[in-house]
Amino acid sequence: MLSQSAYLFVSKVLGYGLRILLPAFLVRILPKADIGLYSQFFLLEMLIKTLFQLGINQSQFYFVPRDEKNAGGYLVNSIILNAGLFGLAYLLIGHFRIPLAAQLRMPVLSGFFTILIAHSFIMMVNVIFSTYMQSRKWFQQAAVYEVYLQVLASVATLIAAWLTRDLRWIFLALVGARILGAVTGASYLHFARRGFHSRKYFFGMWRQFRYGVPLGLAGLLFTLMMQMHQFIVNRFYDIETYAVYAQGLKQIPVLQFYAQSVAAVALVRFAQLEKEGDWEGIRKFWNRLLSSMYGLGLPVIAGFLLIAQPLVVLMFTRDYVDAVPIFRINVLGSLFFLLNPTLVLRALDRNDISVKVHATLAATLPFTLYLGMKIAGLTGIITVHAANLILARVINHFILNRIAPVHLPYIPPRHEVWDFYRESAGKVMAKVRTLTRMNHEGA
Repeated sequence: MLSQSAYLFVSKVLGYGLRILLPAFLVRILPKADIGLYSQFFLLEMLIKTLFQLGINQSQFYFVPRDEKNAGGYLVNSIILNAGLFGLAYLLIGHFRIPLAAQLRMPVLSGFFTILIAHSFIMMVNVIFSTYMQSRKWFQQAAVYEVYLQVLASVATLIAAWLTRDLRWIFLALVGARILGAVTGASYLHFARRGFHSRKYFFGMWRQFRYGVPLGLAGLLFTLMMQMHQFIVNRFYDIETYAVYAQGLKQIPVLQFYAQSVAAVALVRFAQLEKEGDWEGIRKFWNRLLSSMYGLGLPVIAGFLLIAQPLVVLMFTRDYVDAVPIFRINVLGSLFFLLNPTLVLRALDRNDISVKVHATLAATLPFTLYLGMKIAGLTGIITVHAANLILARVINHFILNRIAPVHLPYIPPRHEVWDFYRESAGKVMAKVRTLTRMNHEGA
């Protein structure tokens, strides 16, 4: 698991290392109002993407490992279904975009709507290709593709920002980079991997859609839980205050990237074990997964809490020093990454559980966020947000243990965490010895 997920983890870290340059650069050349609009653009893009893809893309992790001979058919299905869903979504949003922009206090929705459509469609294709590679266990290729996409996006947008200082050209450059990334991904899959090959096509769309709907609803509700606090801040504060709040949410997401990388491997593995009915294997793999998350996560969280203020000032200048408490509380909220029972629930095809839990919490969240705002302002909002994310994972895991044949712990056995450290150190030392030997041989 470690060796497979390491490729994806390193690619995400490298990609983010490039991507973080952009906001750090923009805050030094654009006014806070433009930074607020820039943050609104990606907030809307993320919400719309999650709202209308309905889990079709992620369904590849369920179907492809079970039927690799028809993997290309599931890839084509994902593209067709997502294109239809996104098309309907933007027709609907486009019709109401003016009143929506006014009601949400998001002028970016009306001013950059066409660019938002283009970026969402192309990103949808890029994500489908990356997910497909991971579901085929082409982890090295998926890692390289993710880094490549980030290099393209970062270089294009940095050049546009430096030359124009204009948000419209910055967004257009980003769209151009995404198009080039999609063309490259399609070419690689077709010519190098025969990735579009399938024994049959245009089959099982309804099954894929039916599996994806509850998964997509769970993802939508979770995204609403993840982003609703930003909508509250945007609604009740001015655009400059929202710009500060949005920068406080930006982190060096080592833990997030590791969780995503491990999840890509774990989803395939849990699907295979569940198909075989090997619950003892699921329990052992869960313990390994959990020990790696706690082993890495707790030191990372502690480290970022300690360096919060100098890090925020370094990235965004002293003009954004008010973002420091937002940053610290958001770091604490990332504890929810340590526990991810949805990986097993998805293997069981019990996405309905996540839907119910997230729907219940999302229904109460606007009221609790508003209460937090009245009690403690911006820090009250982010505190409620962080607590809600952790609570969602704990409830999902409690229900999972009620339906699973074996008990899956909330906290890993201590000896397994130490095993994770020993295994990781051993791999690092082995890699160092290999590189040293190669250097000596080359000399």
